[in-house]
Amino acid sequence: MERKDALATLAGIGAALILGGVALAAATQSGTEATARAPGPGGAPGLWMPAAMPHGLLGPLAEQLKLSGAQRQAIRGCFEQARPGLVQLRRQLEDGTELLARTAPDDPAYQSVVANVSQSAADLAARFVLQTSQLRAEVHALLTPEQRSRLAALEAQQRAALLEQRQVRGADELAPPRR
Repeated sequence: MERKDALATLAGIGAALILGGVALAAATQSGTEATARAPGPGGAPGLWMPAAMPHGLLGPLAEQLKLSGAQRQAIRGCFEQARPGLVQLRRQLEDGTELLARTAPDDPAYQSVVANVSQSAADLAARFVLQTSQLRAEVHALLTPEQRSRLAALEAQQRAALLEQRQVRGADELAPPRR
């Protein structure tokens, strides 16, 4: 396989895993708190992922920000409105991922399937970013200035922890995490 094709395959699979995991987390929320969260360092909710923010705001983070009951309800409403679109994206991504997994590298149509799944994953990722960014903006508008400031500080702490974790792992980002 040529380097270009290998990179396209890795990009498609990477986008599929990221988008699928985040969309799955977004789509599996229970009535009051997320049952699956985008993981951050140490397994904490990953605040740097836009779809994870509402989960955190309905769980332990709600206490740290001192969200009112009305704010929690409004945030839950924003999330419920976004859920069908996120579920649809996840299902479309799963279909492409399954097609790629079912197609053997020696299949004459393999390169075409790789190209199509890669392009589809890129399109789905772009739609996901747009939808979750809109959701994040809606939630952000529901916070008080003090809560926004506190949330920004917590997000900065999470990003710093992620950066530190990456530096500990070394320059090779494709290396498996050290235990």
